[in-house]
Amino acid sequence: MISYTPTFKVFVWTGTPDDPLPVGSGFEWSATAKRWFTRSAYIAWLARRGGVTDEAATRMAQLDAAVASSQALEPFLPGAPGLFPFQAAGVEHAVEQYRRGRRALLLSDDPGLGKSAQSLTIAKEMGHKRLLVICPASLRLNWLREIAMWHGGPAQAVLDGKAELYSEASVVTSYNLAHLVKDLSFDFLICDEGHYVRNPDTQRTKLILGSGKEWRGLVDKTPSIFLTGTPVPNGRPSEMWPIIYRCAPEIIDYAKYWTFVDRFCLVQDDGQGGVLIRGAKRQAELYARLRGSGFMIRRLKEDVLKDLPPKQYKMVVFPADSETKKILHKESAFSADEIIKHGAPVGSALPEYRREMGIAKVPQAVEYLLDMLDGGVEKVVVFAHHVEVIGLLRQALEEYGVVVIAGHTAQAQRQLAADRFQTDPTCRVFIGNILAAGVGWNLFAAQDIVLVESSWVPGENDQAIDRLHRIGQIGSVLAHILVVEGSLDAKILGSAAHKAGDVGKILDNKVGS
Repeated sequence: MISYTPTFKVFVWTGTPDDPLPVGSGFEWSATAKRWFTRSAYIAWLARRGGVTDEAATRMAQLDAAVASSQALEPFLPGAPGLFPFQAAGVEHAVEQYRRGRRALLLSDDPGLGKSAQSLTIAKEMGHKRLLVICPASLRLNWLREIAMWHGGPAQAVLDGKAELYSEASVVTSYNLAHLVKDLSFDFLICDEGHYVRNPDTQRTKLILGSGKEWRGLVDKTPSIFLTGTPVPNGRPSEMWPIIYRCAPEIIDYAKYWTFVDRFCLVQDDGQGGVLIRGAKRQAELYARLRGSGFMIRRLKEDVLKDLPPKQYKMVVFPADSETKKILHKESAFSADEIIKHGAPVGSALPEYRREMGIAKVPQAVEYLLDMLDGGVEKVVVFAHHVEVIGLLRQALEEYGVVVIAGHTAQAQRQLAADRFQTDPTCRVFIGNILAAGVGWNLFAAQDIVLVESSWVPGENDQAIDRLHRIGQIGSVLAHILVVEGSLDAKILGSAAHKAGDVGKILDNKVGS
């Protein structure tokens, strides 16, 4: 039996010195009082449910059961998208947690496992109508598409400070423009790339999590979910503290920042009277607190690989900015339908416009790639076409360890580049010309490929993707196809994707998404 003594702020377990339950839960024995005690509400909470080990095992068993009960779901039904079994399990777990009274959750599945689909299905299952999605700027239009597919209802994106927001519509905004919606009312908050709010001193963190004595933020106004494949991007548990402390403080016993750091972080003297946070300790305990409490949902690709198709495709649509709008105006002289039927007109200015579009798209492409690299993707293969685009990408990503195979790369250097990417963990980015490097190379060290400039010949894109999807690949390959809204790329590649889905249904009895 557990009792609480408020005067001394301790939980007392009445039992014998050799009682295994309080021992396993983390209680301490008082020889003077002849009682087990703890000041941790979390440890007391776990003890009531059978101890740390039993509770963690129970939560894992519940997740496994949820997966088993979801096996009957048909993935990606045409016109009525469904969830993979592991995604349905995540939704079921989250809905259960919210209905038990949680106000926020951390969905931390590996990148590429469909966190957006799960979060929107959760919102739909809970009956939340008006959503607020805060995400990196490059993903705003994609979130509109995700909302249309998984949630429904009117939705609009905040692309600048002049947006007129409608009272019934869900809103998608970037972290930099989130302050424009802080006074509006929403039913549910989704923070994509939730590790963006790991620094409690930034304005974005203060807006979302609150600051000062009151600590009032967007999370205080509405139920919330944070999506991130890397809640600890630099290996320091202190980066998780702001979200945990504001959203589920009981699982860390309401520990203030330095108390949390002292327990879960490795620190060293900085030589100036302060400390540097270098790493983690007590990882198993923190894991048990996060998962055992139900606050964090996390699955790795290897855990759910049986559910995933060998290749997945994701078209990423960037909003047109001042530079790409100029090129869209030039492209308007050409018909996507005519190009699809008869090919690009010979002798026209279209090749030059495509080169200009590739260059203009680089800043948004770099932002997208940085989000991937900082968000948990270990290695990425990038394909482009034009020399200038490849050069700009290489310059922007240099610090992540880059190798390049382009048309001018000597044959001996090409093999060295591919080998280094395959074997060197510090080399995280391979950039290739889609013609020079799109065939013949083994790049299965990566599971993500980003087509910054795609070919209008679908077979050439497939050849590039198959540099990853080949013997030796142990995961599911995800192809990210980057286009600008309204561009010829978006129209032609979208049509090609639709036709590829039809071919798959006819020849292989496969359902496309």
